Amino acid sequence: MTLDEASRAIVNAIDRNGGTADTTHVRRQTGLSNSSVRYRFSKLENLGFIDISYNDSQTPDGVAPITVVQLTDFAREEIQKGLTVETEQRRATIEPVDNADRIKALEEDLREVRDLVNQIQSNQNWIGPRVEELIERDPIQSNSKLD
Repeated sequence: MTLDEASRAIVNAIDRNGGTADTTHVRRQTGLSNSSVRYRFSKLENLGFIDISYNDSQTPDGVAPITVVQLTDFAREEIQKGLTVETEQRRATIEPVDNADRIKALEEDLREVRDLVNQIQSNQNWIGPRVEELIERDPIQSNSKLD
């Protein structure tokens, strides 16, 4: 059974949520639009991956009920066979260990930038009073030198 990447991501999001999820949860986990999630819910239901139900107990009158989906036994079997493995691997491409070296490099870059800022501020503190002295001594000549 082959599903497109977005459908696998939806199945994976539902599975990570204990096998049941609503549209909002799936959208937040996958980054897919509401219409894309609803379209794929319909496809996944037709393929036997999910059952769809509606919960109107938490919505006010006149508002569409919350769509709740639940993985079927068939979906769980497909997951056991590796359906969502590729999606999980994509999610885990950066390990915390990989980040340690990157964080150290960024911290060193930050230290260097701070040193440069401090140096610029020091130069500005030294130059500022000198410029003020020149302007006070001869405002006309100082303005022509600055132009």
